Amino acid sequence: MKVSTFIPSHITGFFSIKNDQDPLRKGSCGAGVLINNGVKTTVESLKDENTTKNNINIIINNKKDLKNEKISLKTIEAIENNFNLELKNDLIINHEISVPIGSGFGTSASCALGTAIGLFKLFKPKISKNDAMQMAHFAEVNLGSGLGDVLSQTSKGIVIRESPGAPGIGKTLPLKEKNNFSDFVVLTKTYGQIDTSTIIEDPIKKRKINKIGIVMQEKIEKNPTLENFMNCSYEFAKDTGLINRELLNIVDQLKKCTIGSSMAMLGNTVFAITKEENLSKIDESGDFKVEDFKISKIYNDNI
Repeated sequence: MKVSTFIPSHITGFFSIKNDQDPLRKGSCGAGVLINNGVKTTVESLKDENTTKNNINIIINNKKDLKNEKISLKTIEAIENNFNLELKNDLIINHEISVPIGSGFGTSASCALGTAIGLFKLFKPKISKNDAMQMAHFAEVNLGSGLGDVLSQTSKGIVIRESPGAPGIGKTLPLKEKNNFSDFVVLTKTYGQIDTSTIIEDPIKKRKINKIGIVMQEKIEKNPTLENFMNCSYEFAKDTGLINRELLNIVDQLKKCTIGSSMAMLGNTVFAITKEENLSKIDESGDFKVEDFKISKIYNDNI
């Protein structure tokens, strides 16, 4: 049996970390945008009568990737252990990732969710979809690869995370906009990776992130608009010092010809939002060319 699932990328603009002894309640508040480039995960169950051990083969963009397959393995382990399920067949899990890995697009969460929903489709009715998605969050928190992307990826459009935790526990509030942002595009350009765990597990950085992230949370909840989301994201990146000088210079230039620009948390990636009809302003700015950026639509479907 073979099943496929697409999970959109999630670009976080700002966040604050919420600790809890229960991994399902640990997470983050903040806000981010979902885009239509992400991860397509195919899970295939194979019967092999000649082996007593069930093998799991994970392929990422057509090759083995021992570092980035850990999140999928952790998700499978969580589902098996928490719901007393045992794989009866070999599994092939294939992740096709259309955005840069480790660069602020929430790819680990996308892989975890794609794996979890694939197993839900294989194992139902022994496990519910929400149970499976919770285990994706559980895996993310345990590995330190993320805190809020899984929850956001179960929502739509531009998402405020009002309370932390796994799907079914944390709460989200999608921003409202005429036509569901269908006439807007997200521009991204990546300049390198950041190891998320080195940031969210650093006590000094965590205190600064929380202090500023809570202020941004209050601002967005008082005025939940696209423009305010971009302004809060910019303030957060600058005031926390998470954005480096090179990236800040690019963001400042890009802000002049878009609705707003900032850094994707947590990655060396610039993102900006503008109306599709105004893309020509990028070229007219003299600083950039539209072709320099990856252009995505804002994602508004259900996973």
